[in-house]
Amino acid sequence: MATGRKTPPSKELEESGPFHFINVNDPDSVEEMIKKYDIDTVIHMAAILSGVGEKNPMLCWDVNMNGTLNILNLAVKHEMARVIIPSSIAVWGPDCPKKAPQDTALHPTTMYGVTKVAGEVLADYYVKKFGLDSRGLRYP
Repeated sequence: MATGRKTPPSKELEESGPFHFINVNDPDSVEEMIKKYDIDTVIHMAAILSGVGEKNPMLCWDVNMNGTLNILNLAVKHEMARVIIPSSIAVWGPDCPKKAPQDTALHPTTMYGVTKVAGEVLADYYVKKFGLDSRGLRYP
């Protein structure tokens, strides 16, 4: 099952299984899909990227952080197997070495990067507090 909000799905995606337009900041609609399709794993891709985030930082924070919080809360509530939350190299900022180890200092310079750092910390909290299997991926 795939969901989206604004970007029309490709024909291939539409034909690969159920597709619904929902808003990650509407936990009731997200929960409805979880129940309807008995979802046990979420790959949480909803985000406002840097360009829009710099023009509208409140929207970026709202979607990226509250949306992530909604997904994490629903994952705990429905005892999901795992949640995968993409992050970004934006967490490091412009002075990061090309081959950055995991423990490199994080100095984001965009609201998008700030929300990705906060999302990583929030997910780690859910791992420790609730035992949720939450995994992060830092995309280039």
